[in-house]
Amino acid sequence: MMLSEGMLLRVYIAESARIGKKPAYKHLVELFHERGFPGCTVFRGMVGYGHEHTIHSIDVLNFSFDLPVVIDVVDSKERILGIAEEIEGLVEHGLVVTQEVMMGRKR
Repeated sequence: MMLSEGMLLRVYIAESARIGKKPAYKHLVELFHERGFPGCTVFRGMVGYGHEHTIHSIDVLNFSFDLPVVIDVVDSKERILGIAEEIEGLVEHGLVVTQEVMMGRKR
């Protein structure tokens, strides 16, 4: 496998975040799928906090249904930069970051 340059697009949002009538993470996964990105993964966090500085966790005594969610997509720099601004516009409360990466694809 040969590594090549690519870019990671990572979105940090709350599980309760919405885009239109859908949970934001589902909306974003569907958007990346429709646009032909090679893959997308959603991670549900165990504990975290965001812009409101309220800690949300899975802890039994302080159970939260609004856990942090991270969405990762990796593709070429051109494709990621081509959609990053649109994603940033869709995410009302959250963080959208990009990072250059080395990637190896097995098809």
